[in-house]
Amino acid sequence: METGMLHTLSLNGFRGFESYRLSGLARVNLLVGKNNSGKTSVLEAVELLVSEGNPRVLCNSLARRGARETRRPRSPMIDVGHVFHGHTCTPGVSFELSSDDGNSTLRVKILSLEEVGEEADDWDRGVKRWRQRRQFDPDEEVTPEFGMSIEAGASESRILLPVMEDGTVGITWYGYPRSIRNGQSGAPVHFLTLDAFDPDPMGRLWDTVLEKGIKAEIISDMRLLEPDLDSIDFRTQTNGILLSLHNSKRPLSINTYGDGTKRLLALRLSFVGAENGVLLVDEIDAGLHWTVMEEVWKLVIEVAKRLNVQVFAATHSIDCIQGLGSLLRNRPDLEGEVSLQRVTRSLSRAVCLQGDQIKIAMKQDIEVR
Repeated sequence: METGMLHTLSLNGFRGFESYRLSGLARVNLLVGKNNSGKTSVLEAVELLVSEGNPRVLCNSLARRGARETRRPRSPMIDVGHVFHGHTCTPGVSFELSSDDGNSTLRVKILSLEEVGEEADDWDRGVKRWRQRRQFDPDEEVTPEFGMSIEAGASESRILLPVMEDGTVGITWYGYPRSIRNGQSGAPVHFLTLDAFDPDPMGRLWDTVLEKGIKAEIISDMRLLEPDLDSIDFRTQTNGILLSLHNSKRPLSINTYGDGTKRLLALRLSFVGAENGVLLVDEIDAGLHWTVMEEVWKLVIEVAKRLNVQVFAATHSIDCIQGLGSLLRNRPDLEGEVSLQRVTRSLSRAVCLQGDQIKIAMKQDIEVR
């Protein structure tokens, strides 16, 4: 495995995990397990660790779970209490994420205002500025009660965020530190969710495709589902995506095709955004028929190797796992690129199957979910 990739992952006090560990991580890692076993939490932990605790990533992660404060619909408030084990958000509560036996570490802790120090004065000024812009009800109490410290590696990289008594964070109203305002820290990380097919961000990734001159490569990969595909075009004015087939009279909107076509395009473009970084995929088989899963896995592994991307994907589907096992039987040279991680909170660590073990488990019809 190349340097820069995660070999292990430890979660302490994060979401539903008091203490948990994954080992034997490979280029492509498939997370399996029952509902509410913590697969999505593992994906979120990787996202936070790789991004070095970037507040924007934390905000997006919580928003995907519906953690935006609905009692303040006009204000940028996010409830951070759910990222801590036990859903508790009081001074002293913390979580830590680490990989490769501590070589990469992220520590997040709730502090009292006394521990925060002078930074709390800046938060008070931020509240006054937002009140002047009428972002809050004048009678609403939004004074910070605690602070949240985010440390990635050395303590001098610490970021402090204001936290209200109810666990909500004013993630934007006090002003980002310069390092955060200038963009995301850490390696590139892209999270593909079930409902992530949005033409606007897809269009931005397509612009990168055109800049890199790899349009033909993307079209070739999409022929896995549409063998007669001739061209893909993004229409920025209408936010539409058009597909042209060989000998077709006119291009058709991608919405006229099945969900699998949109899912595969979103997956392939997500690799472009995650180059030299990490790609996280929730329900990787969504919209894809079981008969194509072997070829999908072949595509995922080959593109991940070519673009130097480490993949973490989750699934509930035995067809998805069997597709991976079938690929490994036909391509034993790819065994070292894959791990299967069975996530369950009843244990202190994930059960890891390496490539050859996945192949054997599928051959013997062993239930690995």
